[in-house]
Amino acid sequence: ELHGDRGGYDDPALVCGVGTMEGRTFMFIGHQKGRNTKENIERNFGMPTPAGYRKALRLMRHAERFGFPILTFVDTPGAYAGVKAEEMGQGEAIAYNLRESFGLKVPIISLVIGEGGSGGALAIGICDKMLMMEHSVYYVASPEACAAILWKTPEATPKATEALKITSTELTNIGVCDGVVPEPEGGAHADPIEAFGAVKEELLKAIDEFSGLSTEELLEHRYNKFRALGMFNTETADGTPLPLPEDPHTATPESHAAAVAGMSVGASVEVEVESNGVSDASSVAMKQ
Repeated sequence: ELHGDRGGYDDPALVCGVGTMEGRTFMFIGHQKGRNTKENIERNFGMPTPAGYRKALRLMRHAERFGFPILTFVDTPGAYAGVKAEEMGQGEAIAYNLRESFGLKVPIISLVIGEGGSGGALAIGICDKMLMMEHSVYYVASPEACAAILWKTPEATPKATEALKITSTELTNIGVCDGVVPEPEGGAHADPIEAFGAVKEELLKAIDEFSGLSTEELLEHRYNKFRALGMFNTETADGTPLPLPEDPHTATPESHAAAVAGMSVGASVEVEVESNGVSDASSVAMKQ
């Protein structure tokens, strides 16, 4: 295990270090919640502070320098939201990790082993392939928080859970998750040894999948993976693919809406553009 953010603190909520599997070296980075009350408190229930994310980024860069693939293990309800964390720059630390992770020139494989909550998970979750344990969950906000924000009542938690689509199966269906690691009967905790074998197999497969790519191909794949998230109704009613923006870096919702104007998408929904040629992006999104 490797410690410290080189800024004066070592966050125990994130564990990092160098490991080997089948003779291959990699950098591992993972949330640690603890197994009892004492460990929970010591690890801050797996909720990292800015120092934790800065430690993770330091070791990601270390891995890049020596050509080690990076494996991240996500299990957090979210980044620590305390006053001290905000004073230390929590938002900046997460945003910086997001930006820098897209430029790392080694394969990054992420595995959600329990729960992945909001930016606290995504700060170590920018990857070339995202795997999830069969019974894990991944969300932008917990169902309880979502219910409180949108419906103002905890009784709406089941409705929020369904709307969020937080399970591995649902996230695979919409393209957020790239693969599901099966768990033994009763869950991974019921038979850790069997679960470890399945995890090892999937991680090695994923590393092999990306090890042969050039740096340019790897970075382009990572970029395209995240650019594709949230794209729906990409075919017309007769199955013809909708045109994608020629340059995704400069495209706007308005310019793309104009490009697909008049096409029948999804369930025979017409995309309309106002007579002056300027469309309302939110209206187009709702119609699509």
